Amino acid sequence: MNGDPVAVIGAGWAGLTAALVLSRAGRKVVLIEAAPTPGGRARTIDSKGTRLDNGQHILVGACRHALSQMRAVGVNPILALHPVPFRLLMRRHVPNGAPESSLLAPRSTRTRDLGAAFYDASRDEGLPRRLLGLTGAWRMLHRPLTRDLPVADWLRRNAQPAGLRERLWEPLSLAVMNTPPAEASARIFQSVLRQTLLAGDGPARLLIPRRPLGELFAEPALQQLRTLGATIRLATRVQGIEARDDDGFLLTLRHGETLAAGQVVLATAQRSAVRLLPAKPALDALRRNLAELGERSICTVYLHYGKTPPELPPLIGLLGQHGHWLVPRRLVGDSHWLSVVISAADAYPMPNADSRWRRVGRELAATFPGLGEPEQGHVICERMATLDARPGLDDRRPDTRTPLPGLYLAGDYCARGLPSTLEAAVQSGQKAAAAAITDEIPDLVRPAG
Repeated sequence: MNGDPVAVIGAGWAGLTAALVLSRAGRKVVLIEAAPTPGGRARTIDSKGTRLDNGQHILVGACRHALSQMRAVGVNPILALHPVPFRLLMRRHVPNGAPESSLLAPRSTRTRDLGAAFYDASRDEGLPRRLLGLTGAWRMLHRPLTRDLPVADWLRRNAQPAGLRERLWEPLSLAVMNTPPAEASARIFQSVLRQTLLAGDGPARLLIPRRPLGELFAEPALQQLRTLGATIRLATRVQGIEARDDDGFLLTLRHGETLAAGQVVLATAQRSAVRLLPAKPALDALRRNLAELGERSICTVYLHYGKTPPELPPLIGLLGQHGHWLVPRRLVGDSHWLSVVISAADAYPMPNADSRWRRVGRELAATFPGLGEPEQGHVICERMATLDARPGLDDRRPDTRTPLPGLYLAGDYCARGLPSTLEAAVQSGQKAAAAAITDEIPDLVRPAG
């Protein structure tokens, strides 16, 4: 292996993780990011003096790798994240009537307690339907799928009552998968449920950020990388990657600048990866595969109120509304702000951002008496927020190693068995870095001559 550095392209959670693992292993690293701030789809931006996140991410206790990386850069998850036992509080506005609330709050994630909560949540059904639903829920959690199918079909095949689908499975699926239940992969959704609900109360616990997203990982990761001697290039776009005939790669940056790299970890969104893959026939199939993965958007609506809103639970599901989840910002110190997440936002178009936040504000005012309407709003839409998690997605996901030696992929689209999450991004970054380190060893120990 020549003495050129490893180039990590992309400073989201995948790229930052890969860069950290490589730097801690003693590799010379150059981290290149097109945006002026790190974090990718989990970064913090400044909006008229207020720090807002470009998305409302919520972790769970099962995100072991993501939590471990936070600790490794000096962030204590116990202080940085607000733990909430697995529970779903849903709220619905009823025209000309009082808002309706429903709460699914099992005492624990043990089978007996989950079953009791599911049984209670389907109380509007007759006894036979409720018992069938319990049996189906047990199968959903305990019997691995042999064939992938849409979540909505999976729920029907397992006799899930309408009330349980509406107040639990469908909102949870949309939040986890960011793909409508009629189109989302049941196999991946089941994988998430098994890693959380079947793993105990700790893994199932919801972890809501107490700090802006940038402070959770991206900003302290960048500080540690600088301490480790990595070169950081923010606001620098890679225009192309060329595989050199002798060894390694040549990156072309904006304004004609070039950079030699011994290995490259491509940690961008899949659309950017398609554009940047070197023009080699060996990569043609990979390029087509990445282009076919598909994307889904997420919009986060931030609403500012003149007076502090009434104290609300840290997470509330919204039924029958344009927004899907309400997350008050008081945990991060912005008590006058509320955030509302619109999952799979491409399925809920609006003419413009102003129309979107005003509609969300009106619906919240009708759903939470005493809240009133917001003074102002801000909308952040990430068009390529996640994969389109359709059935068969795992079969189409690429490996970390590409057919071109020395070129690796890192991104949530590589993490089989997981939807597009921070945990998936971190796992992919760790795997890409490990592959790069492993592939370097034969050159380091090869005898001279």
